[in-house]
Amino acid sequence: MAVLDVDRLLEQAAQAAGLTDFGDLPFREGLEVLLWGMEHESGHAPEILPHLTGGIEALLVKRLRLVEDRKRYPAIMAEKITAPIIVLGLPRTGSTHLHGLLAGGPQIRTPLQWEMSEPSPPPSHDSFTNDPRIAKVQTELDARPNAAVLMKIHPFGATRPEQCIGLLDWSFMNAAAVAPQRMPAYLEWFLAADHRTAYEHHRRMLQHLQWRNPGQWVLKWPKHVFSLEALLSTYPDARIVWTHRDPGTVLPSVANFVGSIRKLTSPVYDPTRFGAEWTSLEEIGLLRAMAARDCMADESRFYDLHYNDLMADPVGAVTSIYHHFGMQLTSEYLDRVAAFQTNNPQDKHGRHDYAPEQYGLNTERLRDRFGFYIKRFGVEPDHKRGAGA
Repeated sequence: MAVLDVDRLLEQAAQAAGLTDFGDLPFREGLEVLLWGMEHESGHAPEILPHLTGGIEALLVKRLRLVEDRKRYPAIMAEKITAPIIVLGLPRTGSTHLHGLLAGGPQIRTPLQWEMSEPSPPPSHDSFTNDPRIAKVQTELDARPNAAVLMKIHPFGATRPEQCIGLLDWSFMNAAAVAPQRMPAYLEWFLAADHRTAYEHHRRMLQHLQWRNPGQWVLKWPKHVFSLEALLSTYPDARIVWTHRDPGTVLPSVANFVGSIRKLTSPVYDPTRFGAEWTSLEEIGLLRAMAARDCMADESRFYDLHYNDLMADPVGAVTSIYHHFGMQLTSEYLDRVAAFQTNNPQDKHGRHDYAPEQYGLNTERLRDRFGFYIKRFGVEPDHKRGAGA
């Protein structure tokens, strides 16, 4: 008998939430593959496995409550998600910083960590800055065993704009699921899956968050590169900002970021093997996104932003994005962009120190391997290694 049983987890979540309807969107297959990978591939001893499912049960409870909210407040289903700006590309390319810069725009709405973690009941504009869920989520973030290390690499906070993980996680079709553990079966399933299902989850969550607190969405998630066609099928009027940076810098940096999570959660973690694993994953994502982009007739929906340009002139970068997409800028907003840059310098939370060799990587070999990407987008070498992401 399996140690990790899907039906048992569903029953536990239903008891915890006091609800039984998991909704009409498919999710069970992904959950089954995830649990199989945890049991058979992660390296954890059988007696440990039942203690590792708390996060999964929490996502199932989140799902139950979202479905209940949608039934209780039918107006959520009428919400239209119009022309979102979506930032994607390799990780560690300045996308987090750009997300923060764009968040201050007029009528802009970015998903915050607290509302994605605790979305039920739907957040309200009137209590958005003092909702008690903010303190709860911040306490949870601060309590993580590697919180100080992660803050140096990727700043987290309950009220910070956060990437789309929390919009997709309840679908159980999520590239982030392979960060804590090595689970080839789940990764293979994820790469072959129909991602339109995941993006319908994504869209419904945005409807949920937008219902009582509307705005123009600016979203960010590097892993959208794996499913660009499904993303644009769900949001055909989306405006895509693709961030670029030297792979010789990016890949060791992301290996260190995700590796700092993996080494705490996997009993079979080896940094060299992990470096090879994650580099291959990022390569697949780039190749898939480039192939999908080649099939699209309208290049104007894309704006390519290079890390060096963003860091040299953040105001100019934001201005160029707005002009490219025909959006209106105000001087007040540009002042906020400049203030955000001043208040959020690189290495604000400490320097992100790492060496490529820790992960079996070599800068020049990475540049050769990713030459297809460097040549396509004219990516310049990154001679100043930093923490920007």
